[in-house]
Amino acid sequence: MSAYSVMPVAVPSAVPAGQGGEALAARVAAGPGLRDDWEWLGEQRRDGLVAELLAGGALSGAVAEGGHGCVLDRALNAVMILLCVITGCLYPAEGYGLVLARAFAMPGIPVRPGVAAVTGAALSKGRARLGALAARRAFEIDAARGDVPLPEGSTAFGRELVIFDGTTLDLHACDVLAREFGVPEGGRHPQLRAVGLLQAGTMRWKAAAVGGYHDGENALCDRLQDALAPGQLCLADRGFFSMVRWLRFSGAGADLLWRVKNGARSVPFRHLRTLKDGSELVLLRESAGMLGKRRKDAGDRTLARLPDTIARLVCFTIVTRTRRGRSKSTQVRVLTTLLDPAASPAREIAACYSRRWGVETAFLHLKKTVRGTGRELRGQSPELARQEAWALFLVHNMTAAMAARAAAAAGTSIAGVSFTAVLALVRSHVAADACCPHCGKRPSTAESPLAALAAAIAAQPLNRENRKRTSGRTAREREKWPTEEATYEITIIPSNLPKADTSPRS
Repeated sequence: MSAYSVMPVAVPSAVPAGQGGEALAARVAAGPGLRDDWEWLGEQRRDGLVAELLAGGALSGAVAEGGHGCVLDRALNAVMILLCVITGCLYPAEGYGLVLARAFAMPGIPVRPGVAAVTGAALSKGRARLGALAARRAFEIDAARGDVPLPEGSTAFGRELVIFDGTTLDLHACDVLAREFGVPEGGRHPQLRAVGLLQAGTMRWKAAAVGGYHDGENALCDRLQDALAPGQLCLADRGFFSMVRWLRFSGAGADLLWRVKNGARSVPFRHLRTLKDGSELVLLRESAGMLGKRRKDAGDRTLARLPDTIARLVCFTIVTRTRRGRSKSTQVRVLTTLLDPAASPAREIAACYSRRWGVETAFLHLKKTVRGTGRELRGQSPELARQEAWALFLVHNMTAAMAARAAAAAGTSIAGVSFTAVLALVRSHVAADACCPHCGKRPSTAESPLAALAAAIAAQPLNRENRKRTSGRTAREREKWPTEEATYEITIIPSNLPKADTSPRS
């Protein structure tokens, strides 16, 4: 028997009506441990709660597009392996034995509950056969779903808010992963780097790119250009700006609101004129030095100069004052494609940029709440590490989707719903949605498991919104400065840019 299969199960002594010997022989030949479609097994044909939480076809569609050979009609087939990977990310503290037990107790599994004897070793080999592509496609199918409502505060200036940012995930400390992904200087664990595009209103990832530690965030971000679309307003921190990227990403049709560096010589800007709200129209022009470096990096001395473009620069200071009297002033510059000061005043632009911190909260949920503090990914090969990273994004998205539905139903923003509470309820309801090990049926309830989960989330108390607090950013600062209530004062200021001495070139 194949190491990837399961132990045989007893065949009923009586063949149901309409089932001849040939049909029964075909079922036995299809693979050991398989269920069939006799009427008494109809209850098992329902989807489990995990499948219901994902977009329709996310599991089967991802496997069909995976292009691998693990599609045999057996207990541990490709769909089942992918379901086990997702279950492992949903319960990261549990070993393969418990993960398999949970997965094989779910409705819709084509084996009789309690008789599948799949081992952790078989799951490890199955994961290697499955590869990372199926998990990536499952994430992409679910990320593209359009049935998640946008809660209050999902838009700004009539556009859907999305945010770019990156982070790293710790991997198992071994030479194979260290060579593939890289290790931070002075660190012990290899790290996988990921850049995501977050939908601010729902806290769901619309797209993501995965690479190694030494792959820069900008290089990974460039893979996500096609994720932007008209009707969006994209926020990004100052590390993402370059004139090339600005032209490419704004060409996708989305509006941009990106932070840029404060130094006048660090950005290719020239002042054109000051607008009535204190913001400035600026000219972006590629210098000879920038052109030379771009030609050298591309290995092409014939590259044409980038076209001039006009954007709007908003410079402002934020003064933070705590209840105990501490104060801090920060100067910020943001560049935007929103050129009309009447439709998007400078102070509202400055306030809107503060929404970028939502992506830091999403990464906190991904790395601490879902995966767990100090926990590395299980995969001990490059392909398994990538596979698990995509499944982790997928689990985050299916949890955030339930939180977004609850927020929309309550008429509040996503900040009003506790992600931690939603994740705990998802875990408990998935665990409860198990079939009887004897009859194989799901427990009888008055409502569907998905409706019961939604009702449990809606019954949770809402968070306090619009809490303005501040604390030290490092562990040592937090020891000295506890979290305090704070007020924030925004002041629009002029830039120190040189004036443009020529008109824009076409």
